[in-house]
Amino acid sequence: MIKKLVAAAAIATAALIGSAQAAIVYGGNYSGNDCGGKGGFANCYATTSGTNQGGPGSPTIYKQEKGGGTDFGNFASITGAEFSINYDSKTNTLSFTYTPGANDPVIHYFTVKQANGYALFYDLGAPILSATISLSDYFPKNKGWSHITFFDTGAPPPPAFVPEPAALALFGSALLGLGLARRRKSARV
Repeated sequence: MIKKLVAAAAIATAALIGSAQAAIVYGGNYSGNDCGGKGGFANCYATTSGTNQGGPGSPTIYKQEKGGGTDFGNFASITGAEFSINYDSKTNTLSFTYTPGANDPVIHYFTVKQANGYALFYDLGAPILSATISLSDYFPKNKGWSHITFFDTGAPPPPAFVPEPAALALFGSALLGLGLARRRKSARV
């Protein structure tokens, strides 16, 4: 009986905790090119405070220009077919979907370049597989985009574990039930 209660509590707690996901964070707008400078695209790295040449940070994976041009970063397994990138000029919305293969890196950062600057986005807690960005929110003076660049973390930091109140309540109920079951068993003996 006790084993069944413990198993049920563990499964329910895991289900509740697993349903919580972090969201993509807007890291800010920066002036200049996201991967310009000495060393070029393959030597470009992202951090939560922008991009830089030569590291430290997360290396480039792939870049796609509005006109269809591409550039490849530090991962030989990337062909470009993993990315589906769409721009809707009526709503000034850019969206993408990333379908990685078995040996492909995960995305934890991406930048969108437009005019004289770029916007940085990241999620350090979960890989980014898709996003839809209203460019008017980040570039209110101009429509369109120049290119989008994706970055890997190399080794993403472990996500901070913050239990949800419902998960804590469920776990507490399971412990209470175990305590009561043990007390009953002790009273019988």
